[in-house]
Amino acid sequence: MNTQTQSIFDLAPKRLEWLATRQKVVAENIANADVAGFRAKDIESFASYLDSAAMTGVLPTAEVTEAKVNWSEDMSGNNVVLEEQIMEANATAGQFKIAANLYRKAHDMLQTVSGRR
Repeated sequence: MNTQTQSIFDLAPKRLEWLATRQKVVAENIANADVAGFRAKDIESFASYLDSAAMTGVLPTAEVTEAKVNWSEDMSGNNVVLEEQIMEANATAGQFKIAANLYRKAHDMLQTVSGRR
């Protein structure tokens, strides 16, 4: 992982983009929970995503991979566990809310310091 110091104004958009992609993948998993042979997907870690962004200098699309599922698949070959995916969706939504609030507070703080508030 890239260990150089990053501004919250540099890091927050990357985190929000990564979380949005993760929520999309989880939603697709939930939507395909009853499709025969569907394999649950996840995305690369945020650390890997940051490394990709540092190398290219732009916000890349997070790499989608097959999820590591702790439960066995059903008889149709589908390995999506709805309970697990709902927990992932809730966790991702909470992380998105925290990141967005932090970004907003940092922006408000800069406006206050600059005298625009």
